[in-house]
Amino acid sequence: MFLKNYSVYKLKLTSTSQNSNLSNKSIKNKEVNYKFPGLNLGVVIPAYNEELNIGRTLDQIPKNISDNLCVIVVDDGSKDKTYEIASKYDITILKHPKNRGNGAATKTGLEFCREKNFELVIILDADGQHPPKYIDDFITSIMEDSVEFVIGNRFKQYYNMDVNRKLCSKLMTAFYFLFLHKKIADPTNGYRALSSKLIQNIEFESEYSLTQEMLFKILPYYKYKEIPIKLNPRDNGESFIKIKNYLTKIVLLFIKFYVFPKIKRITHKILSEEFRNRVKTYYLKT
Repeated sequence: MFLKNYSVYKLKLTSTSQNSNLSNKSIKNKEVNYKFPGLNLGVVIPAYNEELNIGRTLDQIPKNISDNLCVIVVDDGSKDKTYEIASKYDITILKHPKNRGNGAATKTGLEFCREKNFELVIILDADGQHPPKYIDDFITSIMEDSVEFVIGNRFKQYYNMDVNRKLCSKLMTAFYFLFLHKKIADPTNGYRALSSKLIQNIEFESEYSLTQEMLFKILPYYKYKEIPIKLNPRDNGESFIKIKNYLTKIVLLFIKFYVFPKIKRITHKILSEEFRNRVKTYYLKT
């Protein structure tokens, strides 16, 4: 099922990594003291029109994390020089022929990581707001604290956020606590880490609100942790997130990715497979 979906996306991609080294071997050095030697790590960076930020973001990724580090930039149909700048680095680049949104770009990166069997995946914004120095903390949380999912929390420290965006975030925090009984202080934060268990077992569908679909599918069923991070100010470009109608979309996503699957699991437990097949046959004939 996963491979079929990935093949569909692969047909829509222009992979520019043919001459790139997936493990970044050009930066390997026998004298480097890697913090997580042997860790098959993927860092997914969705990018759209980030020519002013992508180089700085890539420059700041520590080279001593792992000897099996693979940085994956997903160019989401950029119309500027994002690809040209990223291609100067020893990384893997996946390119959408047209812009499909941050969720779609992230999903493409995660599907690539699934195919390559990464042990751990970090999702990092290309706009320079997510300091790569925190990558160590995300990895340590998964490897030493026995959690499957880690998300950054920018509210542990002072963060100057637009009032409407901050209100939206707080309302979403209340929503998750009320309906899922899970506390998540910064649900719109895109700085995240996923274990191989999540990458292999969860199929993501949304191309717009993947960040929230991810929470609906992970928080109720897997151990997770928030870690404090301090974001850099965004110097150039615009944020992916548009607040208009966002809360309405969250409610619809909640119904689609949490309520419906829960109902399905309950009915499967109550009703026999024979009965379900009879009902399905009946409706197909009508």
